Amino acid sequence: MSTVIGIDGCRAGWITTKILDDKSLSFHVIKNLNDCYIKDSNLTHIGIDIPLELSRTGKRPAEVEARLLLKKRSCTIFSPPTINALRCASYIHACEINCKESGKRISKQSWNLFPKIKETQRFLKNEFIIKPSVYEIHPELSFMAMNGMKVIEASKKSDLGKKIRIKLIQNFFPSFRFELVRKRFKRNDVLDDDILDSISVLWSTLRIVDNIAQFVPKNPKKTNMRIYF
Repeated sequence: MSTVIGIDGCRAGWITTKILDDKSLSFHVIKNLNDCYIKDSNLTHIGIDIPLELSRTGKRPAEVEARLLLKKRSCTIFSPPTINALRCASYIHACEINCKESGKRISKQSWNLFPKIKETQRFLKNEFIIKPSVYEIHPELSFMAMNGMKVIEASKKSDLGKKIRIKLIQNFFPSFRFELVRKRFKRNDVLDDDILDSISVLWSTLRIVDNIAQFVPKNPKKTNMRIYF
């Protein structure tokens, strides 16, 4: 039997979502990926919203195809840094290296994700990773797939965007009640969209288990360069 978890970054670290035997959802906030909760959950499949494998040029076909699919929401797909840029200790140096290797500077969004990208890289090299399979997933692609491959143009941070995404989630997880989950975590630790994104990551990971998930790019050179949904 598969034990599946969806992980999304949050201010406190990471928020995880797991489906239980009764089809309800279980949520936990962990400070880092080496948390005992991850190690002791007997996981078979992990979905996570973070780049798993970087390129030396900073250009991954996955982002190119994902932006084409998301159209007006293509801005939600950020460009990962080059391998060498990730090693830089300062934002200015990272921008210089990334511009030299990819032709583009590092965005602030990308720079802010450096610690989590590095943490994930270490996690992937951990011996623990021999057991579960880990997949890169992007929430906006997942919500698009939930919505019959129609892009949700309303931002996930808007009231309308949140309502749309909650309704889509409840189509697949009827017992989910957003407000009950919201009360469990401080807003300074977990944002509303962090909760919803972690569920969408779980949903796509379940599709991977069922062998019905889609991914970009269509013809990846390496499986870790795929973004699933």
